[in-house]
Amino acid sequence: MKTIVVDDVQQNHATIQRCPQIRPQIRPLWATAPQIGQPTEIATGLWLLSLPLSAALDHINVYILEDNQGWTLVDTGSCVPLCQSALENALSQPPFGHRPVTRVITTHFHPDHIGLAGKVCERGAVLVTSRTCWMQTRLLTLDVHPVAQPHEIRFVQNAGMKGIELEAFRRRSPSNYAQIVCPIPAAYQRICEGDTLQIGDRTWTIRMGHGHAAEHVTLWSEDGYVITGDQVLPGISSNLSVHPSEPHADVVSEWIDSCKRFSRLASDDMLCLPAHNIPFYGISARCQQLINSHLTVLDRLLKNLSQPRTAIDCLEIIYRRSLKPHERGLLIAETIGYLNHLYHQGLIEKEKNLENAYLWHTR
Repeated sequence: MKTIVVDDVQQNHATIQRCPQIRPQIRPLWATAPQIGQPTEIATGLWLLSLPLSAALDHINVYILEDNQGWTLVDTGSCVPLCQSALENALSQPPFGHRPVTRVITTHFHPDHIGLAGKVCERGAVLVTSRTCWMQTRLLTLDVHPVAQPHEIRFVQNAGMKGIELEAFRRRSPSNYAQIVCPIPAAYQRICEGDTLQIGDRTWTIRMGHGHAAEHVTLWSEDGYVITGDQVLPGISSNLSVHPSEPHADVVSEWIDSCKRFSRLASDDMLCLPAHNIPFYGISARCQQLINSHLTVLDRLLKNLSQPRTAIDCLEIIYRRSLKPHERGLLIAETIGYLNHLYHQGLIEKEKNLENAYLWHTR
């Protein structure tokens, strides 16, 4: 059964490659991105606000929706002064300043999406999100440690980290989640797959994605707007990392399945409102592109596993460049995601060496 899943994906990939003429065109809404900190009206009652991030990905798009008694905010930015100042400044200006934010919808638990939700909710807004997002955020904001924990050390050891790099990892001060995510409310409104939300004059249907984050909320309006968070992005791909607390997860399968489902749900005239980069038309085409991209990586990785390799040995095979030290942690976790996928499909095997690292190889 596992092999059938791979074959199914490969058949879809082949169909996409053979029939480029039937793919709808991907069309950005604008030629250039909106100015950071300046709300941009997309449609009546719907604004995009790009907030600054102090990272390689230097912004996040949050969305402001006109509601009956105030405003609904979808995602919030990280809980850092630069982002908080930009959000507060935008919400204090017309047309937003005369009415409060009454709801905060968060797509998933990553800091740039939920970091300021607690701050906004302190002023009376209700937090609306999935149960998984709420629970993970509550857990991680309380899970504060001065050094790497045993399961995190075991995770990187299993990936092949050793010597000076492993010792540095043991001693490092973790970038604690709670440093950039404000505490969220103890009570919230849960949303599930297929639920509908009435926000102003629009009805939005909730569709859950998986892989990048469990129960990743996306919102689909009846008049053709789709807020996708990080689940479908233009120009870049969602990171598919395995978390040390769930080291054997097959996040790649979860994400591909979500992409295929969203591709079927979408029509060519729907406008994708992503968390990063410029809104665009062509959700189905973009989902197909993203699946292709990951299949290409998986093919390349599989071809290089005729000899046993650790996850760290696979980094340059996947990313085809030398990685900077600060990149390695996240990309090791994504590499394990690719390897886990091939393993769960029955295409590769693994066993531990004397240094407690998994060696991955073809059957």
